[in-house]
Amino acid sequence: MGFCNKFFFLWKDLYNVFYIYEKMVKSILVVDDEEDFALFVKEIVEDLGFECFVVSDGKSALLKLQHFNFDLILLDILMPNMSGVEVLKKIRLNSKLKNQRVAFLSVLQLSFESKNNIFKLKPIAFFQKPIVDLYDFKSKLKKILA
Repeated sequence: MGFCNKFFFLWKDLYNVFYIYEKMVKSILVVDDEEDFALFVKEIVEDLGFECFVVSDGKSALLKLQHFNFDLILLDILMPNMSGVEVLKKIRLNSKLKNQRVAFLSVLQLSFESKNNIFKLKPIAFFQKPIVDLYDFKSKLKKILA
């Protein structure tokens, strides 16, 4: 077997290993304009053994979703230029992304009417900021990604 054939088979094996790894490790996209909070959530997610990516605005999140698949998006509601609600509306209108699992993170104390409007977009969870009960937050993330 020549060098090129050996190299090809080695490359193919490596590709398969990374492909399998990519499918096994769950990935989360955190979308939050508060850098400190986003990095805090990233640390929690990675401590749970998940892969985590962070973007700081809705436009960046939508661009990232054009190129990558995520098992979950943790989406802040209050962000400049495009709110998390607007981002989720765009996700739901996109035929490729409409089934994307999204959970909201927000400091907002929502009224009953606001919650009803937001839950029409079918987020799978709503996490209150700041995260006070780390154990509960981690447990819910594990359950969502199980």
